[in-house]
Amino acid sequence: MIENKLKLLLVARGYLDAQITKTFLLSNGIEAFLYEESIGTIFGFTNTSLGDVEIYVKSDEYKNAVSLLDELNAK
Repeated sequence: MIENKLKLLLVARGYLDAQITKTFLLSNGIEAFLYEESIGTIFGFTNTSLGDVEIYVKSDEYKNAVSLLDELNAK
């Protein structure tokens, strides 16, 4: 079995932004995984690095994910 490693796609500012991005990717067939510091969620930090949420995708889906986000941001 070939391992499909995760690759960092972007760092979102806060849990809500991360969830919106994750949902957008999922609706386009790309599974995304979130990683965040738990203190950011507990206290609702969004304007510090403690509120940052890393969004990862499978490395073989990375280029497609970047392309989708670029297309979305161009609108």
